[in-house]
Amino acid sequence: MTEPSKSLDELRREIDALDDSIHDALIARSEISLAVRASKGPGGPTFRAGREADVLRRLVARHRGRLPHLVIVQLWREIMSASSRLQGPFTVAVAAGAAGGAALDLARDHFGALTTLQQASSIAQAMNALAEERAILAVVPLPEDVPDEPWWRGFGLGSSRPLNILSRIPITANLRSGAALIVGRQPFDASSADHGFAVVETRDEISQARLRTSLEKAGLRVIGFPAAIDDPGAGSLQLVEFLEAVAPTDPRLAVAAETLGSGSQLRPIGGYAVPLELPRS
Repeated sequence: MTEPSKSLDELRREIDALDDSIHDALIARSEISLAVRASKGPGGPTFRAGREADVLRRLVARHRGRLPHLVIVQLWREIMSASSRLQGPFTVAVAAGAAGGAALDLARDHFGALTTLQQASSIAQAMNALAEERAILAVVPLPEDVPDEPWWRGFGLGSSRPLNILSRIPITANLRSGAALIVGRQPFDASSADHGFAVVETRDEISQARLRTSLEKAGLRVIGFPAAIDDPGAGSLQLVEFLEAVAPTDPRLAVAAETLGSGSQLRPIGGYAVPLELPRS
């Protein structure tokens, strides 16, 4: 005989039990986050973009059932941001106008409902918030969206905590229109699949075609050139996007610099996790 259907009350009791189990797991997770903070010691970064991207990749890959994958991403973005806040100060400066004016919405989606977002009136103001340690991260426009504001030009230089590009939002490829970058004074945290950026400085002006050839001969796979600064008679700075993240110690950088000529420098300045492609629900 077929087992009778469960009553509404029975189904609700099952849901209540599952809710309690989920809640218990979240409490346990928060305690582990506090232990992570203790194990990092003072000064350890609270934002780990690569680690977070790999967590989401793993969960999206194992997900099944009718609940949309995007719900899983949004739930865990909120959970992971809450865990970061437990580990230390977590304020994000958001440059007005980034992502076509959608930067605040993108930042809220990525960093959760309770993260403090400081709205900056300009990219310079957002960068000042980082310099003055009023924020640990800043959300800024894509370089190609603001060609007259080369905010990236000094990245990879200076103190023991140089500015780096750390992530791109949205983390999913099909969440919202528009995109922005997250930058901060911490090393780039690599994930299992990243794109990278570098600033290439040459004494002489150089075409993008020649630059691409030199980089690819050195084994560096180029996606494109999002922005550039040309100063006639004083060389140029070009921002290059690579198919993979490139570490400052990568020997291919020295090979490429030698090919480009005396005085040439290549400065890796971080990158971002390859955005997740979510199945259509």
